[in-house]
Amino acid sequence: MKLIHLFTIILLFATSSLSAQDSLTQRYNPNDHGLHLVEFTDKQGTPFSVFRPHEFLSAAALARRERMSVVIDELDLPVNPAYIQQVLAMGVGLQNTSKWLNAIAIQTKDVTLLAKIDQLPFVQSVKPLGKVRPVSEIENLRTPPKVDLSKHKESYYGEGLNQVRMLGGDALHDLGYTGEGVVVAVFDGGFVNVPTMPVFDRLQEENRLLGTKDFVEGDSYVFEASGHGTNVLSCMAAKSPYFLVGTAPDASYYLFKTEDVKGEFRTEEMNWVAALEYADSIGVEVVNSSLGYTGFNDTTMSYKYEELDGKTAYITRGAEIGSQKGILVVNSAGNEGSGSWHYIGAPADAPSVLSIAAVRGDGKRASFSSWGPTIDGRIKPDIAAQGLSTVVSSMTKYKVTRTSGTSFSSPVMAGMVASLKQAFPDTDADHLRAMIKQSGTQSTEPDSSLGYGIPNYFVAYLLLSEATVVVDHTNSIFTTFQTVDKSLNIVLEQKQLSDVSITLYNRLGQVQYELQTLLQPNQVKEFKIPDLEMLSPDVYTLKLVVDGTAHYLPIWKE
Repeated sequence: MKLIHLFTIILLFATSSLSAQDSLTQRYNPNDHGLHLVEFTDKQGTPFSVFRPHEFLSAAALARRERMSVVIDELDLPVNPAYIQQVLAMGVGLQNTSKWLNAIAIQTKDVTLLAKIDQLPFVQSVKPLGKVRPVSEIENLRTPPKVDLSKHKESYYGEGLNQVRMLGGDALHDLGYTGEGVVVAVFDGGFVNVPTMPVFDRLQEENRLLGTKDFVEGDSYVFEASGHGTNVLSCMAAKSPYFLVGTAPDASYYLFKTEDVKGEFRTEEMNWVAALEYADSIGVEVVNSSLGYTGFNDTTMSYKYEELDGKTAYITRGAEIGSQKGILVVNSAGNEGSGSWHYIGAPADAPSVLSIAAVRGDGKRASFSSWGPTIDGRIKPDIAAQGLSTVVSSMTKYKVTRTSGTSFSSPVMAGMVASLKQAFPDTDADHLRAMIKQSGTQSTEPDSSLGYGIPNYFVAYLLLSEATVVVDHTNSIFTTFQTVDKSLNIVLEQKQLSDVSITLYNRLGQVQYELQTLLQPNQVKEFKIPDLEMLSPDVYTLKLVVDGTAHYLPIWKE
């Protein structure tokens, strides 16, 4: 009897242990994932302070916040290092940290250990993220070949002219706004061959490739895994005249690898948020992300349409915070327009992210472009650019090629955002986004297909300018102001070589300003009458003479 009783106790204990282990496995759902998100309850006891931001934000980041009037708050404080150390001391590896989500991504498959971490008083939750990926070997770079440009003499932009001109990009570039001085970060799955490709020679020769970082494998080598990022980068940064010129050919760039091309896992969202936080800390102003997430290899992690509410997905939450910190985040809407999902993905659902739809070369909607609205009824996508047969650099043949997807309409747009940002460095991100939308072809009737339509960045420039008079190639004249204060911009465009005369008179007919010049054909040129604050408030007369055709315009000086 005693033996039977002892056996019964042992059997019950074993059953209880198995049940507990099953419960833990079910709760933390490791499924050989290895990566988990540990969310903390607070940042109490942190050694960092919002009064000493130079300890965790670069001078460039602080300068951007000052220009944008962005307040430094608790979200900017790094994760409490004491919390991180206590978790790591339990025997797990660290993959990434996020100050905005107040969380870390850890590596372990030990469900018992995960349960212990979950019981720490400063831990809010532990959730699975996905699989750990080993670091791959670094590839050797090849010597770049010479490129024959003789077949690409039709346009300065080469075969990429249409996708630039569709957005009024050539006109904005003619004014000298090509992204110079603006810092752009590109998030993608890899940038194979970038160091060896002629379209990026200027980028490297002029030291505008500022840095790289791999958030997937934890090193700084990103010229591997995928050529998707290479194609994406060429839409913006290419600068080979008459071969391929992008929409921000003079901007400076960081390249960040956040996407694991071997599968879809929520850990990629964490990579993306960590990359955006890093971009914020070093002063990045524009981000292009040709990425989006809805379904994952582990379908229990996949999002439902009801969760695309602008505040649920990790990546969406991070994108919205980054946008509020003054970064212009540009993201592809997705390619599910004809698929079973149909809708945009995350982080395209974030309210302040510019979500980009795709159109054909003729401006009509591309059938694959994902639809909105968000579950809470907001207009998405926001705007559209060419995403069908977009011209990009070829990775292997050192020629241009055509490819399709909102992955490419997004960088075409992001480059124009950077070029516009150059023109208005002190204008906050919200106002820039608003004026870009207002310049769209559907600005008065936005819909859930193309949002506000195809923007015109020359028009957006005029909308953002203090006071502008425009005379186009038809000699039509229009203005963007009612009164002037400090300066007056005059923008001219003519098909042929033209003589131009600009004169400003007071009410007595006395000349206050005068300029005579020659305007080159098919070139948008801007002239500025400065120092108007020196003039007395009154009515003045602006006389514009273009190739003998005179225009008279009353100017009300405040």
